[in-house]
Amino acid sequence: MKPTKLFAFALLIGAVGCTSTYRSAKLSESEVVLDIAPVQVDIDVDTTHTLSGITESTIILGFIRLGETKYAIYPHMQFERGPGRTEKQIAVSKALEGTDYDVLLNPKFMVQQRRAPFVLRTTCQVVGYGGKFIFE
Repeated sequence: MKPTKLFAFALLIGAVGCTSTYRSAKLSESEVVLDIAPVQVDIDVDTTHTLSGITESTIILGFIRLGETKYAIYPHMQFERGPGRTEKQIAVSKALEGTDYDVLLNPKFMVQQRRAPFVLRTTCQVVGYGGKFIFE
């Protein structure tokens, strides 16, 4: 096979194997003003028993993460940067899983990290009180 045919064949195979997806959205350009009243909510806290959750993850080579991926996002709860940030979110999700509570209040975290060459194992445990939102 001639070099030019070989180059053309390689270019054809490379072009077929690549896929690109682009998505976009256009916002409407109207002057609509929404006046939304703040939501009034109380939280019923159950202090008779505590909820707990524990999770463990392994990070290999600094970017390959093995472990659970279902986690809780709370705008009011700031998970600071540092060890166990994702594990804290996963532990909160596990503590609330299977309960009828909406939020974990007064959480206490215990994060333990074990290092080996190219491997970081993180264990996180959380304990807190369950709370249920009561909307007015």
